[in-house]
Amino acid sequence: MSSYTHLTPEWQLWIIENLERGCQAQTLVQTMIAKGFDAMFANAMVFHFSSSLAKESQSAAPLKDAQ
Repeated sequence: MSSYTHLTPEWQLWIIENLERGCQAQTLVQTMIAKGFDAMFANAMVFHFSSSLAKESQSAAPLKDAQ
């Protein structure tokens, strides 16, 4: 059986929305694998989006006053 190695915009949005809601990355990966995604691909995609969201949240954090 062939596993999916392509992410549609709907799946991209699903990953992002669930990460923003605080879902565990491993839970998302397990769900994707159950839906037919290749395990390494699912891990890579969730890691990619979680890393991107982490960078965005760090850059959006307010700067502290140096006192």
